[in-house]
Amino acid sequence: MREHCSLIVISALLVPTLAASSLCERTCTAYLRQFKLEGCLLDSKTTCCSSLAYTESYTLCIAHCSVKERLAAWKSFRQICKLPTCGSNTSYDDVYIAAVDSNVSEQEALTRDDSLDTAVNISWEKFSAWHAYQDAKARNSRSSKIFGAILAAYWALLMAISCCSKLYYRMCHSRLGKRGRLSASIQKHVILPALFGYRHVEPVLICGIPLTTIPLRWQAYSCAIFIVLNLIFLVAEFNVTEAASSVIDETSQAALYAANRSGIMAVTLMVPLLQFAGRNSLLTRMTGWSNDTYKLFHRWTARILVLDSIIHTIAISAYLLHSGGHSEYHAVILHRSNVFGILAAVASCMIMIQALYVFQQFWYEIFLTLHLGLAIIFFVGLWQHLSSYAFVYPLYGAVAIYAFDRLLRLLRVLSGNLTGRAEIHANADATQIIIKPLIPFNYRPGQYACLYILRFNFWQSNPFSAAEARDNRYIFIAKRRRGVTARLHGYAVDRDTHRARIWLEGPYGISHALEKYESVLLLAGGIGITTVISYALHLKRKGRQQQVALVWAVKEKESVSWIASQLRHVAENDFIEVHVFVTSGEMEAARDKMDIVQFEEASDDKSTLSDCRTIFEMDFDDDDRLYKEPLFDDCGDSNGKSGQLFDKFIPSTVHFHYYRPRISSIIRDSMSHDSNSLAVFACGPARMVDEARSAVIANLDDSGGKRIDYFEDAFA
Repeated sequence: MREHCSLIVISALLVPTLAASSLCERTCTAYLRQFKLEGCLLDSKTTCCSSLAYTESYTLCIAHCSVKERLAAWKSFRQICKLPTCGSNTSYDDVYIAAVDSNVSEQEALTRDDSLDTAVNISWEKFSAWHAYQDAKARNSRSSKIFGAILAAYWALLMAISCCSKLYYRMCHSRLGKRGRLSASIQKHVILPALFGYRHVEPVLICGIPLTTIPLRWQAYSCAIFIVLNLIFLVAEFNVTEAASSVIDETSQAALYAANRSGIMAVTLMVPLLQFAGRNSLLTRMTGWSNDTYKLFHRWTARILVLDSIIHTIAISAYLLHSGGHSEYHAVILHRSNVFGILAAVASCMIMIQALYVFQQFWYEIFLTLHLGLAIIFFVGLWQHLSSYAFVYPLYGAVAIYAFDRLLRLLRVLSGNLTGRAEIHANADATQIIIKPLIPFNYRPGQYACLYILRFNFWQSNPFSAAEARDNRYIFIAKRRRGVTARLHGYAVDRDTHRARIWLEGPYGISHALEKYESVLLLAGGIGITTVISYALHLKRKGRQQQVALVWAVKEKESVSWIASQLRHVAENDFIEVHVFVTSGEMEAARDKMDIVQFEEASDDKSTLSDCRTIFEMDFDDDDRLYKEPLFDDCGDSNGKSGQLFDKFIPSTVHFHYYRPRISSIIRDSMSHDSNSLAVFACGPARMVDEARSAVIANLDDSGGKRIDYFEDAFA
């Protein structure tokens, strides 16, 4: 038995195999893994430096390479293992000569049950097969990384196009003029409409259960291209070779390459996945994408990532079962790194199930907590799974991006809220929240903020649109629904005014430059008035000569008290016309039906809603109206207490109607005005927003070349 040099034992036992950079090195390293060499602790990702048998076997193997590759491989081996001087065996030639004098064949080495203390000699035929196999595997790995990078770059390209489009819009259109024919056609057929039908915000119901929403066409086309690219890349250029058939058959090659391809692409998609998951304040302003768009792209990136992960699991299982049978399959699967990989795959599938639309709609707070918990399990499992491999760096990059986003959010919260308090008012079925942070925020109309209500859910935030920002005071309106909004309203209802610890994070979202348009139509439904009134206040402060109409549909007249102060401020001017439609109450509807002619006669000739008879068509079908007892009975005695208080608080310039507004007629009338540009902004219930978008699309051809832009806030 050959005596091992004591100085070699001092060197490092384990080093990463992928430190070998050339194909020659990778071939010999992979080939020697199948043997039990004395003093060599070898697993799938380490190479032995303490074994003289391994060192001599390595020199015999690289002898089949070219001179240049051989010298580079030996130099790299010496650098990795940091071999000290050991007798006369210090150069490649010395070690090679010693190995040639004493070695065993591959067949004999494979039949030995004990550890080998001598070198293994590899034949040229076997080396060629291993070389072809490693070359094909390296090319497949390189292609997989390129394909994964292309998928990530696709989203980056889409964001870059949106950034350039928004920059052009800002720089070249200080006052907007008419659209070109091509631009109008793209807007009508690609940008505005849903993929099919007219529904976009309103969910698709099956047996009364909301399952999903239909994306806009441009969103759907963007996701479709991404999906097609992923499917093409999964099967493109597998590099299966017959030259390696003596090492691994072609079926096993295809399964292994498919597993590697899908796994590498899945890991690469972690970067855009976490980018879309952040609050993205800067990217939102640069691209002009809504929060709804970011969430949609996040969901589809996650779905493709999970699909690739499932393919990776199936393919690697098929490879192990076909090449080694059940015994090898169980041995490999039960390895620590693979157990964590299975844990990550299971967590990702559970995320897909609990992220269904129905769970988000009815159990949002539970969904958010579970989503975060499962995501942590997924990342830890994936990290432990990839820690045995070299392709863990995309995961580090993705986590770094997300951690940076979280750090910015934490700084936003801590910068202005450590000494701040909120004042809350219970107002009808809503809660008014007034926050004065320590440091003012750069708030723009239409933006929202995430509020941490420390008394209830200090670990998570809820988004609320700001109705007004004035004197470093930010006013939010929270409609009482389920969960935290119901608890907050119940907490505030004990007194007229109550203070609470609420932290503000934001603002987020995009703000549209409605002041650039000659005519503006603001459509609000229910609590959507919070976003719309912020735009109305902004336009009033700008004081430009615009034709502005604010139309608000609300169930009960009492709800006007949510924003009574802001509504009164907006109505005190001569270019913003305010119409409030109360959609419940038989008595109000009956009175309006009798007095509709008087209302028309009293309308100003300069009204942006000039023909009320045409625009506000009355429809009293049972399906279109909710009948409830009125809260303010203006049809009764004019000296009634409730009527006097309401009339005193709300100016007469706010026009009330007691029926449902005809959105399509209102939009059609607004388009008929003599102006070069019109902005239609809608925020409210899903059906109303979808109806507004559909009406804009339907009337684009009749606009006479006028520039018409439609905006919506689907977040509210």
